[in-house]
Amino acid sequence: MTLTIASRRRVFLSLVKLVVTLCLFLFAAQTLAAQQPHENSQTKYFIERIDLIGNRSVRSDPLLALIRPHLGAPYSVDAVRRDVRALWNTGFFDDVRSEVEDSPSMPNGKIVIFIVSEKPTIRRIEYKGIKSINESDILNALKDGRVGLSVGSRFDRAKLKHAVVVISQLLAAHGHQFATVKPSYETNPSSNTVTLVFNIDEGPKAQRSRSRS
Repeated sequence: MTLTIASRRRVFLSLVKLVVTLCLFLFAAQTLAAQQPHENSQTKYFIERIDLIGNRSVRSDPLLALIRPHLGAPYSVDAVRRDVRALWNTGFFDDVRSEVEDSPSMPNGKIVIFIVSEKPTIRRIEYKGIKSINESDILNALKDGRVGLSVGSRFDRAKLKHAVVVISQLLAAHGHQFATVKPSYETNPSSNTVTLVFNIDEGPKAQRSRSRS
């Protein structure tokens, strides 16, 4: 049977509509597939285990209490980042980072690992070269200045710079405006401790100007 021109046109238009419909369906399916992992990336996994590695003198329990996700909770990249910041803000560590591993036994389980590097503890502080002041004067000045640098505290380079300023000001108040304070430190990796040494050169004492009679 021979198709008329009108019939051929209707068949052609039907095929075109079918092809367009299939293309739209495939595009919608691909879009949904691309969005699905993003939407479920925060919820389809759960936390099977949380490990804390690297802490030596700082107990694990208080640190783990700072971590928001708990065992069995949904895994969230943003939550892990917040936990890294929370551990860093304790002031105990020079470095905090996280790693996430797939569970070897649970298909959707995640193992979250926080790796920390503790700041060393100050074991001893020495002040060399002081003459016009004594160690108790320095300790009182550091306390009044709220430096937070003392034996038994965590070593912090920012606090070390603050201590240099406070000691220099103390020496200036005793007439040594040109004094130099140079700190140095030696670490003991086995005990994670540090010994601080302040090498002080008081320099000449400023002469008081005499008032004219």
